[in-house]
Amino acid sequence: NTSSLTELSISNNNIGDDAADEIAVVLSRNTKLQKLYLGGNNLQSEGVIKISKALGNTSSLTVFGIENNNIGDDAADEIAVVLSRNTKIQKLYLLGSEGVIKVCKVLGSSSLTDLGIENSNIGDDADEIAVVLSRNTKLQKLYLPGNNLQSEGVIKI
Repeated sequence: NTSSLTELSISNNNIGDDAADEIAVVLSRNTKLQKLYLGGNNLQSEGVIKISKALGNTSSLTVFGIENNNIGDDAADEIAVVLSRNTKIQKLYLLGSEGVIKVCKVLGSSSLTDLGIENSNIGDDADEIAVVLSRNTKLQKLYLPGNNLQSEGVIKI
């Protein structure tokens, strides 16, 4: 029984999309989950979409780590939907993820205090990140290493 689970960390286990269905079932039955770490699991867009949809009813989630997976545009759209519904998320980690800009666009007025966007090559999209950050008054920690920001991008942000 995982209905009382408040934290789930299964990062760096290379579970791939095969386990996404089972994880989604567990998550859909849990309304108390506060922290979810799924980084480095070789999840593809299909698996990330399934997991994100299962999180749709979880309003208690405050930390979401989905870094180092293969998040494409479709999965980024689904993550953005989850984040727009859950205003309690305080920490989000998207290291090495595609679709970062789509996800970040919904974060402007959120309660986000920590944002990690590492190795996601957002250099050309620094303008969009800067706009999002300007609307978030609660952000305390921002991690942007390995994003090819160049001087111009750093100045914008």
